[in-house]
Amino acid sequence: MNILHITSTDLRGAGNAATAFNALLNARGHRSKLVVVFKTKNDPDIIGFIRPIHRRVKLFLDEIILIFHKIQTYVKVGRTHPDYYFYNLDERKSNFSAKSVLRKIDFNPDAIFVHWVSNFVNTAAINELAQLTQAKMYWAMIDNAPITGGCHYPWTCKGYVTDCSDCPALLTASKKYIAKRNFELKKANFPAGMQLLTISSTDKMRAERCNFYLNHKVAVIFQPVNENIFYPVSKTQARKDLNLPQDKKIIFFAATDISERRKGFAELQEALRIFEQNIKENVQDYLLITAGKRFSSLQNSLSCSISTKYLGYLSEQDMVKAFNAATLFVCPTLEDSGPGILGQAMLCGVPTVAFATGAAVDLIQTGHTGYLAELGNSADLAIGIEFVVRLNPDEHTRMSAECRKSGMSVCSFEAVGERLENLLSSVDYTIAENKDKI
Repeated sequence: MNILHITSTDLRGAGNAATAFNALLNARGHRSKLVVVFKTKNDPDIIGFIRPIHRRVKLFLDEIILIFHKIQTYVKVGRTHPDYYFYNLDERKSNFSAKSVLRKIDFNPDAIFVHWVSNFVNTAAINELAQLTQAKMYWAMIDNAPITGGCHYPWTCKGYVTDCSDCPALLTASKKYIAKRNFELKKANFPAGMQLLTISSTDKMRAERCNFYLNHKVAVIFQPVNENIFYPVSKTQARKDLNLPQDKKIIFFAATDISERRKGFAELQEALRIFEQNIKENVQDYLLITAGKRFSSLQNSLSCSISTKYLGYLSEQDMVKAFNAATLFVCPTLEDSGPGILGQAMLCGVPTVAFATGAAVDLIQTGHTGYLAELGNSADLAIGIEFVVRLNPDEHTRMSAECRKSGMSVCSFEAVGERLENLLSSVDYTIAENKDKI
């Protein structure tokens, strides 16, 4: 089958997810191409509007574009609340046309997967793609932008159920109409046969309540993780490679940017403070390792005396080692469709403690693959951390094996590939199929 994927970037979480979808479909014998604005990966199946550039150059350009985008946002929609990530400023405009996208490939697609397309194409262009190709249409929701009037993370806002009027993301009263206008344009232009693919059952429930999506199908397809890259390795060797102590229980926390409130760093701080009180005189037996950006300054504000070590911004290979070196992975994310890192942790066989949001609700079962804490409850997160670190060696080994087994059944390339084949063959797919296997 000829398959087209479109996404704004081949970098970071959104870009990596689209790249993974493209790669696994090619591996299964399909002819699949990914069209992006900026291409940075050395992959012949990725096609960029802008000639291939070095990743570091692209990251630098991203910073410049981000500054420009902030200025543009203020001019167009006024002040915005940063927690909502109101990136889709004007649904009336598309930076690229449907025909220009199709000119990038040398086939007529039988299926089109739309991924994260902010500042790339709008819904009208996506609808034109559907009309020009008559392809099966899927929108892989990496966040909630496809069902809102502009924000990517709605938190407790239910505006998408009606029309996104009185949007809490837009702080300038005279500009609030923009969210409603964007929402109505999406409703008018959304392709009739488009099927949404969410990466969690919580997003599935949101999508099914969206005002303009009530009569469309929604399927849960977890974010794919390559099981041949993320897999269990020797804990002893992993710790040796990362220069970590062999005799401590290690708590691992990673986030791209901990300054984002939705990453839950404040809640993690409080949970670690409570955890330290509970373990009392044994605090020297534990080590917190962190990875990501902007840790060097913020981690000094941790209100506990547990030893910490910042590993920096890790490569994929070192990320696998960090997972395997850890006794547990903690994910205090407060608002997310995934995150995709949960699947990576599971396939590496590391028990995970997380708040009940996004894919954590589907992937983590207390006592089997980790501990699912009440959303935003730091005390419960601390209970989860203590629960996992107090497992005896045999119990921890069994839980690690269950993590790998569950990850293989729902978010491995093999599992996601099979479910995508079912979709492409028009076989209905439901979340119940996954829950039976977790």
